[in-house]
Amino acid sequence: MNARPTTIMFLDLSRFTALNDIHGDETAVGVLDQFTDAVRAATAGAGRVVKTLGDGVLLACPDPAAAISVADATSHRLHDLADMPELTGGITTGTVIERDGDVLGTTVNLAARLADLAPSGELRVDETTARAASTAGWQVEPLGPVEIRGFHEPVTVFGLLLCHPTDCVTDPVCGMRLTPGSNTPQVAHNGATVWFCSPSCQQRFKASPDRYLHPT
Repeated sequence: MNARPTTIMFLDLSRFTALNDIHGDETAVGVLDQFTDAVRAATAGAGRVVKTLGDGVLLACPDPAAAISVADATSHRLHDLADMPELTGGITTGTVIERDGDVLGTTVNLAARLADLAPSGELRVDETTARAASTAGWQVEPLGPVEIRGFHEPVTVFGLLLCHPTDCVTDPVCGMRLTPGSNTPQVAHNGATVWFCSPSCQQRFKASPDRYLHPT
C-alpha cells in the first residue's frame, strides 16, 4: 500500500437514469461511450482514470489545478457533442491509499459525497480545490459548513459552475442538453420557458412539474 497526497475527482452524468428510461438502452450506452472518451481525452497528461462507475468515473490527479483542468476540458468536450446530459461532480484533496490500482480513504469518500450533493452543471469541492479554481479564474461560491453523511464534523463546501445557465439549456426530465429551435417542445412555467428534447418529456413535466424542478 502507498499513501500520498492526491486530488480525487468523481465526475457523473446528470439524470442519466432518467435518460436511460426515456430514450432506451442503446442511446444510453452511446452517451456513456462518448462520456468516457471525453474524460480519457481530457485526462491525458493530467491524471488517470481509476475506474468507471456506471454513469460516472473516478479520477486521481496530482493536484487541484490538474483536476479543475480535466473537469473544464471534459465539460467543453461534452458541450461540443449533441444530446449529451450535463456534467456534475465532486473534488477533494488529501492523503489516499493506493492499492492494486484503486484509491481508498477518507479523501475518496468525501469526494463521492460531494459529487452526490452537486446539482446539474456544477461541482462541489473542498477548500483546497476552491482556492485553485479561484486562481484559475473560476467563479467560486462559498456554501459554508455542510453536514455530510458519514462525517462527524461539518465540511466547508464550495460550488463551481461548469457552464453558465444562459449557455446551457437542459431538459429537466431526462437531463439532455439541447439547442432550442422553432419546433422544440416547450412549456411556460412560473414566468420562464422550460425546454424539452421530445414531446414525451414535455408531457411528463406537465403532469408533475415539481417532481422535475425540485427532485428529492
